[in-house]
Amino acid sequence: MAGVFASITTYSQTIKTDSLKSLKPQAGNFSTELNFNPFNGQLKLNNSLNQVKVRYFVNSSVALRLGFNLSKKDSTSNFNNPYGVNSSFYNDSRHTTTYGVNFGFEKHLAGTRRLSPYIGADVYYAKKSSNQTIVNNQSTTTVSGGWLSYSYNGNATIQTVQENGYSRYGVNLISGFDFYIAPHFFFGYEFGFDLSKKNYDNVNVTVTGQGSGNNNNSNSTVSAFNFGTNLMNGIRLGYNF
Repeated sequence: MAGVFASITTYSQTIKTDSLKSLKPQAGNFSTELNFNPFNGQLKLNNSLNQVKVRYFVNSSVALRLGFNLSKKDSTSNFNNPYGVNSSFYNDSRHTTTYGVNFGFEKHLAGTRRLSPYIGADVYYAKKSSNQTIVNNQSTTTVSGGWLSYSYNGNATIQTVQENGYSRYGVNLISGFDFYIAPHFFFGYEFGFDLSKKNYDNVNVTVTGQGSGNNNNSNSTVSAFNFGTNLMNGIRLGYNF
């Protein structure tokens, strides 16, 4: 009985002492998070570039941010008819690679023992590369800068560009908060003011073999400029370690 009483007393004192401590991360802590939207059941990687995000706390009020992503998509379609006089062979091979990185900082304000509001900034760069090779009997079409898709509307064949390659860079001013439900576990929200530019790659088409005179090399420059507010549609869920 004496041992049980001593254990309960010690546990109660620990809870009382811990209840006075801040739940916020300290110097040397790392954190990572996901973005959860309870209204449509989506769970995504965080930030507008869909990146893995890691924070390193220099101290309890300053954190460094690092985000990165890497993805690759490959697809191949084949059609072969080796029989008869009109034998045919068709192969459409498509590849795209996307990567990006961003770096920034956060300045955490006083808040409370659970609430940690912050302001900060990010700079980022992203690149997407796409290419396609179409082998149609004795003709080979090589496409760089995107994928080509063909459709027929009843009068003519329409050519469209898919998975257009690009390079994107910019800076994002941010503000948000972390609310610690328990030690090392938090939820939060974040919005920002974004200034960015996206330059799309030229789509170059080279045909060899039969029909090799139909080369089409685009020299046009297409870009998009973005300037305005942005926010993540969901709740940030994360933990420290």
